[in-house]
Amino acid sequence: MARRALRPVLIGVPLVFALWGAGMLVLTWFQQPGRPVAVFARSGMEGALVSVIAADGYILQVRGGAVIAISDKPGFVQRLYRSGAFLVIAASAGGCIVAPSGPVTVRKPAVIAIPSV
Repeated sequence: MARRALRPVLIGVPLVFALWGAGMLVLTWFQQPGRPVAVFARSGMEGALVSVIAADGYILQVRGGAVIAISDKPGFVQRLYRSGAFLVIAASAGGCIVAPSGPVTVRKPAVIAIPSV
């Protein structure tokens, strides 16, 4: 009798998490440029850093195995996956990851010329 009472919970809870995960992936895939994403790689944080650099992105934060990154160019998420990222989710909508909630202005780093000696 107890098994029948638990059946909706045992089916419902995993289903809710699966739908939430699928929704996160869809939201991330179609998000606008200039929004932060959390990047994960199978090889760990180093792999995620390499993926962000290869995808022409900017690193905002590194925390807990995730790299929070941003790019102002369209197709950033697709480039991250092509460069080896295992999972890319919207950082501002993830709920577990703290990142800026609105669009972030990306500024190019200044180039400093160092005189040769």
